Amino acid sequence: MIDTLLPTKLAKDNASYTTVKDLDDVLKCADSKNIRNIALTGPFGSGKSSVLMTLMEDFKDEHRVYLPISLATLQTNEEEDGYEHSNNEKENNQRVENLNRKIEYSILQQLIYREETKTVPNSRFRRIVHFSNKELRDYAIGAVITIIAFLIVFEPSCAKVETLYNLFNLGYVWNTIFDVLGACWLLYAIYVVFRYILKSYSNSKLNKLNLKDGEIEVVEDNSIFNKHLDEILYFFQVTDYNVVIIEDLDRFGTSDIFLKLRELNQLINESKIVNRHITFVYAIKDDVFRDEERTKFFDYITTVIPVINPSNSKDKLKCALKAKGFNENDIADDELSEMAFFIQDMRILTNIVNEYKQYRDKLCRNNQQLNCTKMLAMIVYKNYYPQDFAKLHRREGKVYKCISMKRAFVSNAMQNIIEQERVLKEEEELYISTKHLSIVELRLLFLYNIRKNVNENMRTILVDDSYHSFDAIANDDEKFQHLLTCDNITYQYYHYNSMYTNHSSINMATIDKNVNYSRRANVLKKGTNDFLRRKNMLREQKLSVKSLRLSDLLSYYGCGQLDLYKNIDLSPMQDVFLRRGLIDEEYYDYISYFYEGMVSLADRELLLSIKRQISQPFDSHIDKIANFVKELKPYMFESDAILNIELLDYFAINKQDDWFELFMKRLERDGIQTSFLAQYYNYGHQQATVFHHYINWNTESSWNNIIKSGNEEEKLSLIEAFLKFSEKLNDIQQYWLNNNYDFIASHVDGIGLQRCIELVKSCHFEKLSDESVELLRYVVKHDSYILTAHNIVCIIKNIYSNNIVSENNLNYTCVTETGNDDFIFFISENIKKALTCFNDANKNESTQSILYLLNNEKLEKEDKEYYLMGQHNAIENFTNIKEDVYDIALKCNILIPTWENISCYYTSTQKLTNELTAYIEHNKNKLIEHVFPNDDANVGNLFIALFAHSTLSIECYSDLLSSFERVFGKCDELKNLEKQRLIILINRGKIPFNENTLSIMNETEVLAEFILKEPMKFMNNLDLSYNLSNECVEKILSSSNFSLPEKRKIINIVPKETIIALKNIYEVIIDAILESTDIKLHDEILFHLLASNVKLVKKVRLATLMISEHSTDFDYIRKILGTIDETYVEICNSSKRATIKVSPYNKNMLEMLKQIGYISSYKETKDGNGYRIYHKQKS
Repeated sequence: MIDTLLPTKLAKDNASYTTVKDLDDVLKCADSKNIRNIALTGPFGSGKSSVLMTLMEDFKDEHRVYLPISLATLQTNEEEDGYEHSNNEKENNQRVENLNRKIEYSILQQLIYREETKTVPNSRFRRIVHFSNKELRDYAIGAVITIIAFLIVFEPSCAKVETLYNLFNLGYVWNTIFDVLGACWLLYAIYVVFRYILKSYSNSKLNKLNLKDGEIEVVEDNSIFNKHLDEILYFFQVTDYNVVIIEDLDRFGTSDIFLKLRELNQLINESKIVNRHITFVYAIKDDVFRDEERTKFFDYITTVIPVINPSNSKDKLKCALKAKGFNENDIADDELSEMAFFIQDMRILTNIVNEYKQYRDKLCRNNQQLNCTKMLAMIVYKNYYPQDFAKLHRREGKVYKCISMKRAFVSNAMQNIIEQERVLKEEEELYISTKHLSIVELRLLFLYNIRKNVNENMRTILVDDSYHSFDAIANDDEKFQHLLTCDNITYQYYHYNSMYTNHSSINMATIDKNVNYSRRANVLKKGTNDFLRRKNMLREQKLSVKSLRLSDLLSYYGCGQLDLYKNIDLSPMQDVFLRRGLIDEEYYDYISYFYEGMVSLADRELLLSIKRQISQPFDSHIDKIANFVKELKPYMFESDAILNIELLDYFAINKQDDWFELFMKRLERDGIQTSFLAQYYNYGHQQATVFHHYINWNTESSWNNIIKSGNEEEKLSLIEAFLKFSEKLNDIQQYWLNNNYDFIASHVDGIGLQRCIELVKSCHFEKLSDESVELLRYVVKHDSYILTAHNIVCIIKNIYSNNIVSENNLNYTCVTETGNDDFIFFISENIKKALTCFNDANKNESTQSILYLLNNEKLEKEDKEYYLMGQHNAIENFTNIKEDVYDIALKCNILIPTWENISCYYTSTQKLTNELTAYIEHNKNKLIEHVFPNDDANVGNLFIALFAHSTLSIECYSDLLSSFERVFGKCDELKNLEKQRLIILINRGKIPFNENTLSIMNETEVLAEFILKEPMKFMNNLDLSYNLSNECVEKILSSSNFSLPEKRKIINIVPKETIIALKNIYEVIIDAILESTDIKLHDEILFHLLASNVKLVKKVRLATLMISEHSTDFDYIRKILGTIDETYVEICNSSKRATIKVSPYNKNMLEMLKQIGYISSYKETKDGNGYRIYHKQKS
């Protein structure tokens, strides 16, 4: 089916058919309502012509005759003239006037030359008269008949032929009939001739207009319509046209012509010559007139709603393609919408579909596969921009310019990626400096900064109608976010121990800037994995950016916003098509045939450059590569100009004519520049074939070429290629890889995970990194790393997401907590080396780890002691500890301090070792919390070992006693125990008072303390043997533990010499004697007491008691009195009257002396201060 671009008749069910009916209705009443000018408006391509065509076909009768006039033929030069403007108003006016004359001339032409000459015989326009064969025959016969008639009627003698006259002389009657007929014919001939002369020459004045050649001579400035108005009126006079349809008048951008046509219409309708109603119908666009002007010009306006618009153009295009037999799924709806959006004319849409079918049928022959979407886009572009499309063939035009600037866009994209890497590095550095903080702590910093800027005494802030502390706000995301939106805050603060409220304006943006909260909070939320993901993404982009299509560069890397791109000044359609990839670098395949042996212009230029040994960019595109290869010659491979990525791809796939070997020979040389290889690795498609060949040529040389590459990025790309495609690494390459784990980890995507795994198996990486967690797992699995603190931490942090671990807190527990058997086994097998990697300052090993390290036979004793010393966790008991490391367990204090564990150790050693002593000393505070089990077999021996010796410190010795419920019996070890410890034992009741223990205590210095601890038992056992030293007696008698009567009893068992020697306690002894009134002591003791420095009152009382006991022995009494004091010596002199101080105790003594008769009397002196003593007179 062929779809033409001509207007089509509308079906009655078409939506636009209502416009046809509307026009018909208006035309029916045009005469009665004096409607002369009707406008049919609608956008370009809306179907106005189809409406008018349908009107003329469906609504024609003898009363309505249509005269269609089209000005489409003036659309080229004339239209341009109408739109061109200059700054000179006069020139513009002249140009518009000239355009109007041409339009008028075109309309006049179509009026006059539409009809046959016989219809407008009086027209002044002369036209070529054409006679048909029948007309020529008729005119010739008529002329012959006229001549014969003339001869018959007039019978001129000059023309008379007697023979013929005689032959046709039929007699009078017939001759008369022929004469009459001849005369009538002559009269008719004269009528016809004169009629023709009158019609032809009556308007001879107009012969000045020579329209025979289709031109008009315009010598006056007046309008064509005005000049030939009579001709126009005559035309309508002799024809039946009453509806004039004018199309395409709106293409010229001038409204002046409408005024002239309206004037012409008025003249025609008011002409008495025409004498009928003539209606002009104009098919125009809506925007021909401005504002209300069109309503003033037209008598009636009807509208055509466009058949196609941006909202339905996709559906229309889809239906049109389907009608041509194309599969609906050939082009995706989204891409079809992008193209259809620009199609707003049904004729253009029809032509696009027609051309698409033609291109597809021709370009896709021989099973050539082309992208249907791109092909349709190219056709749409061709229809709207035919000149730019034509320039594509010559590698010119806006679209080609954009495509040719791809390298510049790639460079910009690369800079964009580098900038993203810089920003990412800054974010990562910010994250590293912030990750030790939680989001709550970061918010607290923000709040503290608010306090610093507002009021140092601020305590709470009003949020959501209530006051909250900083901690409460920091822990509530909603409250904190609400606070961030505030410009003013209300807060409470302390001042002189009172709470006050205040308000303050605050710039949260400034606070945010000071604390850098927003950025830091954002990076905290992202975490390490996000940075790793983004770094990998940017690395991949960097590798692939040069291979990206133009559309990707424009869309993803902002190249579409560059001035470089904008300065091309693309149209919206061109811009969208390029951005969407509907037109791209493959454009040549969609605008030209593929002929066997043909090379494009671009290919020819590249071929010429190779011949001239002028290197072109390695990624130069070859349009027809198969044909290009046919033009190659062996000598062309002698320079680097042959180096082309697409060419090598072709050779690698089609290994023919030794081209591939020749090409590779160019690359496989010592000391070559590796730029091409690097670019080929990034953008070529047959890397495996090429690099296998290159590496196998000479493994060492190929590696050296790569390592010596001056461009760092190219070198890294080629190392990746080498590792990816090499079959086996030599020692040099292996050494490099061992020291560059970062490289292989960051190039996992490029090398391929499986290949990386193969490489890892033979490696021992010096320094791991967090680039690829997946690869790191295989490194661990195959033990492919050197044991260093960095490597162990890297493994734990990245595989097992333990972000807390670092080289500062690394230990064996961190390893075991991973749960990875391979990892743990490798560390365990190399525990001695691993131990040097662990941080000695971290004492947080788990119990299981401590037990493992303690029992490990691979570790030296010194290593165990050094590492395990001071661990915070401890083993529960000795059950799983090897006996030969018991001492280490105690020395390192990694055993829970219990008496059971101490007993277990004691069982093993049967002595109190230095390690056990130190362990007990260190853990005595925990041990005293528990009582040593009495049923433990070692309780007795340990009790003696601990407390009968001076091994423990005195503090520990004292504290630990409470943990034992045992007491000492007869224990000879106590004899040698220092006094302080014995006192502790006595005070704690650990040495009971009995004859056995007394025998021991008698040999110590603490007998007094022993006795004083149990005073009642001592008093009850005075009959036992006591080794009472002077000091001991003094302590006992000085003690308040005994009453004075009890002390009197104790004095009885104390040797005389001891008592006499204890002058410090004479007073105590006197008190005991006086209290008990028991004076039965050795006189030597008593007189020592009287002679002592004891208070006088006590000595007097003691003397009084002694006098009472020896009342008859006056000599003894005199000795007593003489011993007390000099004052009392005078009492013995009977010849004198001694005087002593008045006191109760003196009075008591004087009374006793008086009673026994030693004195006769005594009385107070007159002053009342003394007693005067009187003796009996000697007879």
